[in-house]
Amino acid sequence: LDRASTLDNIANVKNSEIVSRRVYLGAAMFGLGMAVAPSPSEALDYGNLKFKTSPVNKRFGVTVYDAETKGYFSVKFVTYLSRFLINFDADCQRWWYARAADIPRDSTVEQVNQMRLRQFGAFSASVEVGLQEYEDEEGPGRLLRSLLKRFCPQTKEELDEVNRGVNISPSALDKQQHEIKEARRQLALLFALLEDNQPVEQLTKLLAAIDNGSIEFVVVNNGGEGYAPGYGSPYVVFPEPEAGEGFSRATGRAVLGVTGKLLRIDLVHRGSGYTRTPTVTISPPSSGEGKAAIAQAVLIDDGVSSGRIERISITSPGEGYSEDEPITVTITPAKKSKKPSVVATAKAIREYKVNAVKLIDGGSGYATEKPLDVYVEPPPLTARINMNDPMYASAYPTDVPLPSSDPPRRYASKEMSQNINTRAQIAAGSGGGGNCVGRACYDEAVKVTAYPRAEYDSYQSRWNMEEFEKVIDVEKAVEQRAAASRIVSATTTGYDFRSNAGNKMDLFGKATSSSQLLNLLPSGYGLEYNKKLKRYNWALARNFEDMSNDWLQGSSSSKPLDPDFGPRGRSPIERVREYDLATALRFTASGAICCSSAHIVLTPIDVVKTKMQIEPKKYTNVFSSFEKVLKENDNNFGVFFTGWAPTLLGYLFWGGAAYTIVETLRRYLTEYVGPANASSLEVPIIVFSAACSALVGGFLICPFEAVRIRSVSQPDYAEDVFGVLKRMINDEGIETLFAAVPAFLLKEVPFAMAKFTVFDLTSEKLYELFPVAQEDIQLSLYVSLFSGTMGGIVAAFVSNPADSTISEMKKAKSDLGPLQTAKKLLEKDGISSLFTGLYLRMFFYSLMVSIQFFLYDFVKYLLGIGTDDLKLYLDVLGGALTEGGGPI
Repeated sequence: LDRASTLDNIANVKNSEIVSRRVYLGAAMFGLGMAVAPSPSEALDYGNLKFKTSPVNKRFGVTVYDAETKGYFSVKFVTYLSRFLINFDADCQRWWYARAADIPRDSTVEQVNQMRLRQFGAFSASVEVGLQEYEDEEGPGRLLRSLLKRFCPQTKEELDEVNRGVNISPSALDKQQHEIKEARRQLALLFALLEDNQPVEQLTKLLAAIDNGSIEFVVVNNGGEGYAPGYGSPYVVFPEPEAGEGFSRATGRAVLGVTGKLLRIDLVHRGSGYTRTPTVTISPPSSGEGKAAIAQAVLIDDGVSSGRIERISITSPGEGYSEDEPITVTITPAKKSKKPSVVATAKAIREYKVNAVKLIDGGSGYATEKPLDVYVEPPPLTARINMNDPMYASAYPTDVPLPSSDPPRRYASKEMSQNINTRAQIAAGSGGGGNCVGRACYDEAVKVTAYPRAEYDSYQSRWNMEEFEKVIDVEKAVEQRAAASRIVSATTTGYDFRSNAGNKMDLFGKATSSSQLLNLLPSGYGLEYNKKLKRYNWALARNFEDMSNDWLQGSSSSKPLDPDFGPRGRSPIERVREYDLATALRFTASGAICCSSAHIVLTPIDVVKTKMQIEPKKYTNVFSSFEKVLKENDNNFGVFFTGWAPTLLGYLFWGGAAYTIVETLRRYLTEYVGPANASSLEVPIIVFSAACSALVGGFLICPFEAVRIRSVSQPDYAEDVFGVLKRMINDEGIETLFAAVPAFLLKEVPFAMAKFTVFDLTSEKLYELFPVAQEDIQLSLYVSLFSGTMGGIVAAFVSNPADSTISEMKKAKSDLGPLQTAKKLLEKDGISSLFTGLYLRMFFYSLMVSIQFFLYDFVKYLLGIGTDDLKLYLDVLGGALTEGGGPI
């Protein structure tokens, strides 16, 4: 009760207005669990977290890791999602703190941490199994939408649905928004861990909702070329806000400036009387540092306008012309002739570019992590031609001489307007940049980038220091239960109780303590967009050192962002599905088939073994015994299958009963002692279950073994096994069939205990050494084969004295009981008589037991009751996503 009171004080919300239900629930759950200490076997309600049939099954080749190998989710993604769920989902948090009750109270700090890490590993594995529903290309996007819908209600309708029927105070609404905003940030950080198939558009929209940024400044990366005076400023179009509806788009105006080059040469007067192309000279820049432009005139050769200049084409635009300096264009006059001539004149037109974009309105709803590309209207096609020049009007009459300067207005027809585009393209191609049309005329397109800024962004956590510490304090209370010390060293746990300086999270080392497992990224960590990779990456804030000084240990801006978020186990949170009659009958069939089949296959060895035990002086070793038995029966190989009928029937009953009893008792006892004690009591449970199965099996197999042994030891006793059975009952009474039950129990009980115990422990060790065998059906059968061999060898050794005693009793009619028979053997040949045929039995039973367990597991798979078929897993992710109400 004191412990519960302490933990309740940790979560006391009266002293902190900002502490959320999330912290209080965690402390209350753990405090209640430690105070009441419910029985581990007690069925706990985890709300929407339900056990369901596990998709992980060797039969179908489905493993825990499919979400990694077949999908897009890394271990870091899985474990960070696990942390998120424990922090923000009530049912997941309830499960986590309830599991603290499974930790023995006398555990050391190291033992507590190991158990907590295993529990977290199983939780993460369950999360990964749930991610198998999102393995396809659209999966990450669907998952993000589902998580946002569950934990981050945004619209008024969604919030009203969450709070329906509840009187919410303004302060409670503020706390709710506080948690929702932090949940958005953590989800953005989570999905940035995806290297492939990252839902970039959805993530951008999410970041925009977090940031609600406005455009702070605009950078012109390349101002472009080809703008002409007289057209006004080009249109500037900012992207729509990524946050969606309800936000405003930014607006701005382009500011033009000269490039220092010439765009075109406009004819003022075409001149007349030219017979040769005149020379065009353009004055150089007045600064003396630039380069003069070069141009060339083109004459009209024939027609009524012959001798006039058609156009002046720029062959080099020059460099260094300023905005205000005068530029003169000089055209040489025509050579003197009898015909009158007029000197042509022209003026230079400067080229402009976009110098800046002036913000009018910064807008709202932009993500600050990703710079925005701003569209600037390109120069029109007509920018490189003189729109007042009649040469570009196809409708001008060909029989009328071109005017010296401006065309008569009466010829400015509609047809001229319709054809201006085509003529402009031709002019641009021949006069501006050489063989170009439209945007192709310009060396570089205009490139403008806008940078939003927000009061909060992905680098800034909505949680304060106190909230992070409250979460950690609850988990640290688990560690404090350790009997070793009331003070936990920072070197062990990453958290020092002794000084405020130790209250820092370590995200860069391997997670080794339970108090680290619930940490989420605090301020200082955020996202940036990588244009080359076209996805978001984790990044450190520019002022990271200042932001993280009070939060993190072992972190700096020079360290790579590669933290460890805890283990992901090889198996999810599991339990065996409900044990029903249909399952029990399938176990019975599996046991009956494996035992009877194994014994029938090995009947020849069993016959020779029995001969060696009955007459050890005659049958001295294995190979010679086979040869002698064959010769004594005129080389009739059928003698090696003497007594096959009682063997088949006996082990059909024995196998069906024994394996069913073992499976049933193990399940019952495991549930009875509870998961916390089941691990430490595993061996006693196996031994007790095997002993009970052997007690029942001894009574079932004894009559059949009595008939078999008599058939082998006295081949002429009767014509067949039914004759042997009838004569034994007539001569000795029915009780003779059960006379050896005590000896059989002395044989079968230790045999079964050794067989099942060694098999299970060997299998467990092999799966620990070769964990991949848990996911491969063929390897798992090999494990069964080897473990069965080891179990058979040990079982043969411990049961050999009883087996020798039974063989001595049943080789002929005898009034001696098991103890008297064993005493007789000891008096006759000493202790070695009880181990007669040991090596053959070890060989025989190593084969028999390995074949039994191999066939048993194989038949179970065929009948749909393999180990994986009977497992249910806790659907953590599916359960969390079926809830509503936003984060806790």
